[in-house]
Amino acid sequence: MIETIKKHKRIVAVVVILILTAVIELICNFPAIRGGYDDLDLTKYMTVEEEGNREKYVISYSSPQKFYIKELHLSGTFPKEYYYTIKTKEYNSFDKESEEYYSDTVNSWFSDFYTNLNKKVTSVEITLNKPEDAELTAVSCSNKFEINKYRVLFFLAAFSMIYFCFFEKKVVKYPERFFAIYALVFGILIVFFAQPMKISWDEQIHFGNAYTLASGKNVVWTEAAKDLQEAISVTCNTKAEYAELRQYMDDKGMEYLYTETKETLLPSYTMFAYIPQAIFLKLGLFFNLPFSILFAFGKLGNLLLYIGIMYAAIYLAKSKKIFLLFIAMMPTVIFQASSYTYDMMVFSCITLACALWANEMFYTEKKTETWKIIIMVLLFVFGSYSKAVYIPLMAAILLLPSFKNISKKKKLVMWGSLLLILLLVMMTFVLPTLTSTVARDLSVSGDARGGDTGVVRQMISMLKHPWASVKLMISSVFSFDNFRNLGFSYSDDCFWGNLMFLNFASCGILADKWSILLVSMITILLLYQDVDSGQKVLKMWDKIVITVMLMGTIFFIWLALYLSFTPVGENTILGVQARYYLPLLYFVAVLVRNKRIKFVCKQNLIMKITIFVAQLLGWTAMYQCMLVGRLV
Repeated sequence: MIETIKKHKRIVAVVVILILTAVIELICNFPAIRGGYDDLDLTKYMTVEEEGNREKYVISYSSPQKFYIKELHLSGTFPKEYYYTIKTKEYNSFDKESEEYYSDTVNSWFSDFYTNLNKKVTSVEITLNKPEDAELTAVSCSNKFEINKYRVLFFLAAFSMIYFCFFEKKVVKYPERFFAIYALVFGILIVFFAQPMKISWDEQIHFGNAYTLASGKNVVWTEAAKDLQEAISVTCNTKAEYAELRQYMDDKGMEYLYTETKETLLPSYTMFAYIPQAIFLKLGLFFNLPFSILFAFGKLGNLLLYIGIMYAAIYLAKSKKIFLLFIAMMPTVIFQASSYTYDMMVFSCITLACALWANEMFYTEKKTETWKIIIMVLLFVFGSYSKAVYIPLMAAILLLPSFKNISKKKKLVMWGSLLLILLLVMMTFVLPTLTSTVARDLSVSGDARGGDTGVVRQMISMLKHPWASVKLMISSVFSFDNFRNLGFSYSDDCFWGNLMFLNFASCGILADKWSILLVSMITILLLYQDVDSGQKVLKMWDKIVITVMLMGTIFFIWLALYLSFTPVGENTILGVQARYYLPLLYFVAVLVRNKRIKFVCKQNLIMKITIFVAQLLGWTAMYQCMLVGRLV
């Protein structure tokens, strides 16, 4: 029997996964199975009451018996978005009575509005203000049996990937292949669950740049594209409302507003990171895809780029390979790779460059070949095009052992060439600011989202108060309490590790209790001894250069956010997020070569534990942040 199961384990796995998914769906629909009913019309219980100078709709319904409300459904027309409140007398699974309050919204985009209540009640009261030109036409509730395709797809994917983790031997032998499959599945689900609206950091700006690049000389702005570029949307929190949103955006995607003519077809170097997203958007425009699909399709370019570069990094890395695998599988990292952003070009290119550098620094006895140095330089440059603050990391190339055995003349040429490249990239970030400051050109703007920001005005302020500026920079960098998410206390007051790895931006962040598992796994992987850890040891000069390089990069990150994001003259630095430290992680990890404290474990076992923990964090974060309260 056991041998038969082993022989046909994949068939058995498919059957088990289907059964588990079906059981979960039945459990979620248990109230509907036990006492389901179609729409219960509550419109006849609707009255219009006066409250001061205003009128409001009140729908009050009570029943002598407990009944389950899965969903509330309101219909009507409204000039803009309004909140309505729901008061219930409900009972928990122990039949304890309580009075609870909820709220939801209606808007001008839809005519039908839904609230997932999922409560056993004896009464429900809905209150909605009745402004001018607003009309509530119908109200109902239901408890129907309904298969949720989002939930089904999620559990099918999660169970399948967990099966691969434990029962496929090639996962341990080829971790880069598993990463590629996992990241592709996880990323596609994020794209599918995201819906045609802004969910990631500054996604409206990044989408606008990619859309402009994809459109060629003449950029045809549809109403849907413009709404997304300006982050205009309505509140949705049920799959029915998201279905309405997709249809609405598809209709607006066929309404043309105006055509913008670009001065040149040649993209700026700062647009380099958007090319993969623009290519997929271009394909979508060519095939005339509905806007909701077009918006999702463009994200695939970013995801595939990330998977390709990180696949190479994991495959080639000789030091801290499992640590790199864990970081690459983190929810926030793949979430960004599945959104419109340039951050993943930065992270993946710099990480691959650091992996190649570590190979040459600690494992290669012979002279480093020129083509490898060129590739490292290009990766550092490509990774720093969008964020030049990371270019100081390229100075690590100068520490390679092969540079120490060449003649002084060649050494001078190599150092001079690399430093020149470093300075040229830095000038793209520094020179415009310096020249505008000298010229007192106050037109150089700061944050694209508005506010009292201005790069030149901020620089002038810093030059007038040099000591205060230095003090602010040092105190901010070492305080570790200014990692923001979206500016809301409930999302910002989290452990920085959760903000860095378990963060889905506006969709939510995994609770701090998960940091116990996260920190434990990272600590183990940092202390884990690679099979071949390399024999070379960093010398004092190497350590000094690396320390200066890392601190310089960190200070540049904070300086950039102070200049461009923080209102002029503020005594704090706004906008620095924990995720900005992601490109530094692998580089720091390969430098951790502790011979006194080691974590010893069989490679197969530590690989499986790492993959499982990464998946546990990933699937939990996805379900809690992207499904609960949105699609289920």
